[in-house]
Amino acid sequence: MDRILGIARKELLHVRRDAVLPRLIVLLPVVMLLLFGYALNTNVKDIRLGVVDLARDRVSDRILRNYAAEDRFELRPYPTREAALEAARAGTVRAILEIPAGALAAARAQQPVPYTVFVDGSDPTFAAQVRAASAAATQDSLAALGAVRAATGTLSVPVRPTLETLYNPDNRSAVYMVPGLSGLILTLICVMLTALAIVRERETGTIEALIATPVRPHEVILGKLLPYFAFGALDAALVLTIGHWLFGVPLAGSVGLLTLAALLFVLGNLGLGILISTVAGTQPQAMFATIAIIVPSIFLSGFLLPLEGLNRFFAGLSYGVPLRYYLQAVRGIMLRGTDAHQLQLPLTGLAVFAIITLTLASLRFRKTL
Repeated sequence: MDRILGIARKELLHVRRDAVLPRLIVLLPVVMLLLFGYALNTNVKDIRLGVVDLARDRVSDRILRNYAAEDRFELRPYPTREAALEAARAGTVRAILEIPAGALAAARAQQPVPYTVFVDGSDPTFAAQVRAASAAATQDSLAALGAVRAATGTLSVPVRPTLETLYNPDNRSAVYMVPGLSGLILTLICVMLTALAIVRERETGTIEALIATPVRPHEVILGKLLPYFAFGALDAALVLTIGHWLFGVPLAGSVGLLTLAALLFVLGNLGLGILISTVAGTQPQAMFATIAIIVPSIFLSGFLLPLEGLNRFFAGLSYGVPLRYYLQAVRGIMLRGTDAHQLQLPLTGLAVFAIITLTLASLRFRKTL
């Protein structure tokens, strides 16, 4: 027992002498708890709803007001169904409400007032919430138009919504989850591979031989990056190909755009890993830093929970999460067939992420012990 306690004391002293690790052990769980406690929210509001109102009368106005009530939907008008569908394909709106002409005339003629709700089914969980919010708005419309039914004495339903699911009519969860898992897997592998690169050499002492060479810092970074970039590109191809062929995830868009998005994401994560390795002094520090980056990314990227459920602070914070842009690009390309023009924001975000991480890693690396 004395020998065991002696080893335990040695390990405790080792942790205490580490300048960063004790802070990570104490602060990381607290930060994670506060982050997830405030960020996790499964109740979405302000759902971006494209509106095609061809009736433009009192009945359609009442229906739209019920949809906008209690911050359920954020209404965005479009002149035609085609324009609204194009916005849904680009991800600008998540659902579409189309009210045909003659709504008021149908109500006066004691006939049901039809309208159609198109739901983006690429996220089955989010689509279910859209349907629930639409059903609540329909019930409010029924109550508001009940006077017409009472006056006419008819038992016909005053509104008759039709729900149609876009992009994932079978509501298969794999269609939504597999592209997200590809991003999570690439983040985990790429960041962890390179996060230990320089730290491992520093701990084993092999970095001394590297310092003695005439190689410049940015050349060291790029040289360490190239083999891992090849491994990351291979992993990206494997994950996306298996997801397409084995799990039946559609590929509605361009293979070239999908490849570009994946390679930019791989490059940025490799740069992030190398940046971590230049900051961390030990391998445990590098591992903790990797976890501190990956775990919040899961909840602030739209991987598990819709971004519409985040409050304003965390919604703004999510724009600094590269996984968000990757998921927007990959899900848009594979599920909705989004083109390059509609992917300007996520592709630009991935490119900026790669440039920043590689630049900072080159500036942080010093050829000194």
